Amino acid sequence: MPSITDRLISLVMELSEEQQKTLIGELELRLSKEKRRHTRKSVTTVVDFASQGLSYREFVQDISESGVFIQTSRSFSEGNEITLIFSLPQSPKQLKIEGRITRVTDRGIGVEFRREGLLDQSSIDSVLKML
Repeated sequence: MPSITDRLISLVMELSEEQQKTLIGELELRLSKEKRRHTRKSVTTVVDFASQGLSYREFVQDISESGVFIQTSRSFSEGNEITLIFSLPQSPKQLKIEGRITRVTDRGIGVEFRREGLLDQSSIDSVLKML
């Protein structure tokens, strides 16, 4: 009887390269969710942000007390500093938060808020309770 590892390798080898990429993305997402300290809440809102001297406009996919996931197909690097400006549903106040890119996938970037950059932490916490 083949081991679990042998069976997994056999099944993965039968997949197309595109299917393998999709599987890797799903596994990475699943593993990253298990490592999270704070529960993420789904939210779609426009975010303006700057990193490495360039400005961008994309969409936040989800948010937690400690960070956000931004949908983007642009290329970024883990560890880059980032400044975010966005509003959350049910709150007209714009939030300006500093952070750093902690995860890069083909679907977007994970950003962890810098603790010293959380001038608007109370606003984030109150809005998250409403979502």
